[in-house]
Amino acid sequence: MNIGLVLGGGGARGLAHIGALRAIDEHGLKPIAISACSMGAIIGAAYASGHNPREIYEIVDSISYSQVLSFGEKGGLLGSKGLAKILKKHLPAKFEDLNIPLEVTTVDVQNGSLVILRSGDLITALTATSALPGILSPVNYMGKYLVDGGLINGLPVDIIRTMTLAPVVAIDVAAPPNRELSFETQKPSMIEQFSRMVKERKLPFEKLFKRGLTIELFMKSYDIPQKIITDMRLSLHPPELLIRPRLDNQFGIEDFEKLEQAFVLGYQETSERLDNWTYSK
Repeated sequence: MNIGLVLGGGGARGLAHIGALRAIDEHGLKPIAISACSMGAIIGAAYASGHNPREIYEIVDSISYSQVLSFGEKGGLLGSKGLAKILKKHLPAKFEDLNIPLEVTTVDVQNGSLVILRSGDLITALTATSALPGILSPVNYMGKYLVDGGLINGLPVDIIRTMTLAPVVAIDVAAPPNRELSFETQKPSMIEQFSRMVKERKLPFEKLFKRGLTIELFMKSYDIPQKIITDMRLSLHPPELLIRPRLDNQFGIEDFEKLEQAFVLGYQETSERLDNWTYSK
């Protein structure tokens, strides 16, 4: 059966999309259009380019933080050059070269408007939709400075409705707002890696990263309004099937070392939901 597929943003939590795609393939469903945001857009682009879930898993598993992280330019602590380099290695250059139509959400930081990218430069579009404000530098795309579409539309069900009349399956992996912060635990692995980069290059702002809690708190402050906006949008534009993999509340958007766990949980929840899904017009 043909479906429209929506893959939401969520940083490392979006790795669950790989397992979800495996379950979708096994159940004989065929995505004929994909709308996505942030990590969902990256995974969706890989799938739309012809990579199967196993290949996507292996690609992600081969990537290290040192390959992805680069120092930011204007408006962010980190830049997207490392990510762009990896994406260029595995994905086509343009949207038009994908096997499945893909649309991704971004936000214009100058005026706060939602910008949907669907044609032209695929790599720049993917870095833009992944640019978490304040952490990753805004991406200049055709004269507009764009950031993560999750600010406004992190699970773009309304967008997929403009792409296909097929039933819609949406995978929501957004971090819950009730994730607890601890003043006792060590900083997240992403912060540890970045701190080492700072030290190695002897840059003057190492003290900013002595503790990861500041950035972790920033990330959580992003999760809270995102959850409210997503729920509101879902009430207006519900999919035929909404799947929320049972990722632990403490699974952070920076926990990329938990690839296997995310894959398994995405696969299990999607398989279970599809086993019990009977679609009727």
